[in-house]
Amino acid sequence: MDQPAKSRGSAITLYEKTIDFVLRLIADRGLGPGDRLPSEAEIASMAGVSMVTVRRAMGELAAAGTLQRVQGRGTFVRETRIATESTITGGLRNTLALQGRSLETRTISFAIENADAGTVANLGLRRGAEVWRLVRVRDIDGVPVLRETARIPRILAPDLDERFDPREQSLYEVLRSSYGLSEATEEQSLIARSVSRLESEDLQLSATAFVVEITGVATTATGIPFDCFRMCFVPDRFVFRLRSSPKADPVGG
Repeated sequence: MDQPAKSRGSAITLYEKTIDFVLRLIADRGLGPGDRLPSEAEIASMAGVSMVTVRRAMGELAAAGTLQRVQGRGTFVRETRIATESTITGGLRNTLALQGRSLETRTISFAIENADAGTVANLGLRRGAEVWRLVRVRDIDGVPVLRETARIPRILAPDLDERFDPREQSLYEVLRSSYGLSEATEEQSLIARSVSRLESEDLQLSATAFVVEITGVATTATGIPFDCFRMCFVPDRFVFRLRSSPKADPVGG
């Protein structure tokens, strides 16, 4: 059985030392994103520890986003997570451009539907009002990582299908230039949940996978809500960066 080892006067477990060993192995061999590591049995032999210890160390590194374990193929160095400010797609595009990576958009559907109860409440519509429903998938370097749904009141953008080409244009730019709908405020909610069947198909995920879902409503400076959106991210590809400007001490009186 593996026993804790002493180092620098503090207890360091063998699995923690194995984590350091794997990280050094990656650095010493110059392994980069997509490169495969030696098998767990090989690492156990190289590090002089048990398979149980290696599996725990590799599991920790996978949970931290450093490694990716692919059943039947092995363990790989994971690509660096992409820092994004949730719904700011333009910011994501610029970030990827600086990294020399490509962002492509695929339209899944673009049609009129009757607003459901949640959309009616979020957009302040009458029951049964028509909305444009746009579903798109964002691919980074050819890999699907984000599925987004936008619902726009038809009364605010009656001929959106004639003015907007989802393959080439920015939705918000068309809403601004054609209908005077510019985002001033945005409320968001973030949850982690199991992937739906359609999401698993569009994002090429297993049926047991999880996604990070961000939902919200975009509102103009005059208080008109014009987009009820849902964005589903493949969680191990992103780091979500938040900004805040607190105006008061939330604890003090």
